[in-house]
Amino acid sequence: MDCPRCGQTAVSEPTCPRCGVVFAKLGADPDRRHPRAPLGPHPERRAHPAARPLPARRRSRTWLPLGLAAAAGALAVLALRRPAAPRATDAPPPVPAAAIDAPLPTPPPAAVVVTPPPLELRAPDVNAADRELAHMLAARLASAGADEVQQAEELLARHAQEPELRRLLSAILLSAAQRARREHHREQARAWLERATQLEEDPQPWLAMAELLGENGDWNGTEAAARNATRLDPRNPYAWTTLGYALVRLDRGREAVEALETSLSLREDANVRALLSKVSKSVQDERGMTQQTLSHFSVRYDGEAHESVGHEILRALERHYATLASSLDHQPAATISVILFTNQAYYDASGAPAWSGGAYDTLDGHIRVPIGGLTSSLTPDMDGTLLHELTHAFVADRTHGVAPRDIQEGLAQYMEGKRCDALLGSDGLHALADGRITGVWGFYLAALSFVEYLITNHGPGGINELLGAMGETGNVDQAFRQSFGQGYGETRQLWLDRLKREYGS
Repeated sequence: MDCPRCGQTAVSEPTCPRCGVVFAKLGADPDRRHPRAPLGPHPERRAHPAARPLPARRRSRTWLPLGLAAAAGALAVLALRRPAAPRATDAPPPVPAAAIDAPLPTPPPAAVVVTPPPLELRAPDVNAADRELAHMLAARLASAGADEVQQAEELLARHAQEPELRRLLSAILLSAAQRARREHHREQARAWLERATQLEEDPQPWLAMAELLGENGDWNGTEAAARNATRLDPRNPYAWTTLGYALVRLDRGREAVEALETSLSLREDANVRALLSKVSKSVQDERGMTQQTLSHFSVRYDGEAHESVGHEILRALERHYATLASSLDHQPAATISVILFTNQAYYDASGAPAWSGGAYDTLDGHIRVPIGGLTSSLTPDMDGTLLHELTHAFVADRTHGVAPRDIQEGLAQYMEGKRCDALLGSDGLHALADGRITGVWGFYLAALSFVEYLITNHGPGGINELLGAMGETGNVDQAFRQSFGQGYGETRQLWLDRLKREYGS
């Protein structure tokens, strides 16, 4: 197929290699540019099994990391809509594994700097042994952990009036916290950072705190930490960028624009400028919209013309939220923003393919949906789209953005109530197992089949444990090993072997 955004021809991957847009949930007619039919029954939807919740069988254990480069250009969007039932003769080139497993776009790093103090100890009561200990701790700053923190605390307790030892403890706490964060010991990292912020008027612990809280989806906390960093160092561009991103996630676009413009006035950065461009466009696209808010959602739409459908969508979202909170044993920490557009305004705003029926943006956490032609009664197709997109928001929040695309897409389809046997029938399952359904269609059907395999073998509690482990470890392969006893690649191979054994020629 050709990419409707940039014109790239013969795209056979889920992601356009030129502009980065992600094709998903394709409509029955990929060439149509007005994807919403008038209200009325949808026979294909009625044939699908009802959405079955995933009751939590066991409770799982309890992100600003890397890569604003992904924001330059398209900032890949999960543009999602129900795929048409493919024909066994459809056989575009296979989807490269790298395209399937590519990480979702992530926000900018906080650029935390740990600087050792000069250790010019002036207090006469600091004996030779303690001076030697101080220099030893400074030399071990890069690998500091709990032992170094305790020794530095005891050293400062003995010489409370020595400012260099206070700076040393602050640096050790910051270094140890950064190490603990990388190893996903987030509670310990937070405790050390809170202690560091009490010792020195230094922006670096606040930047590290903002990064840590962002990883946990605590955007109010991220904003507060970033504001402290900008207060202590108003000329730190990274602090302003971090504040800008937190405001994006808090759906305060105009304030985010101001923070990002301040960052760029201090240091030009192509990636920050790309983020500013995206946020500014969103603010412009949504200018003058009416907003409704309930406990978990903020829904915006363009004026009185869509007030009734806005009410109905908000009620549907709250209903789906309750289902997902129970099924996935998780509730996102932040309010989820949903923006409803007329058809053309949606495509202009989201950059999604002409056939997409909704988009979840992993960078700003917003759901965007075209609603042209709808009244106060939602079609089954729209209701399924809302549940699909909301599943993406839940999974992204639960896993801190590390869930691979096949888990994201497979679980979103599963929660809609889709099952491969109902979508494909016997002949279609044989075609999927034989590799005769490939390209974009094959990817989404394979993703659904993979998730069905995981739920059949490990139960709904196993899926919840897997999602929790992804968020806890930040590593997909490690999460699979922790949850299922084998890595991600091994598990996919076992699923593929079974699919071929049961349905292959």
